[in-house]
This record gives sequence, C-alpha cells and structure tokens, in this order.
Amino acid sequence: MAELVATSQYPRDRVLWILIENGGKMERSQLRSKTTIRYSRLNPILDELVKEGRIKITGEIVTLVNKT
Repeated sequence: MAELVATSQYPRDRVLWILIENGGKMERSQLRSKTTIRYSRLNPILDELVKEGRIKITGEIVTLVNKT
C-alpha cells in the first residue's frame, strides 16, 4: 500500500482548491476554518501566494487572481 507523503506544497494546494470550490473569493476566517490550518501557518502561505500573483487580499477578503 502506498503511503501518503505530506509535502510543503499540500497546504498551498488545499488553500487554492478551497478558494476554487467557493467561487474564488472568501473571508480569511472562512478560509482558515475550511482549510483547518492555523493562522500561524495560513498567513505565510497566503503571503507567498500573493507574491506569486495567485491571489490578492483586500481587507479580510481573499480572492483568486485569474491568470489568462
């Protein structure tokens, strides 16, 4: 049986997946709740995604950026 190996990519993928599943936009607190990632781990992930241009944060709203 294959073992599931957690990587540093997994939490980022989970954040993006949950945003996609919820229309690409949600409050930071809702995102934290749905990802079950504590703010101490979530905030650096969000910062990294902002730097990459994958999301934007306005106030407490996290929004996917459509790269076309």
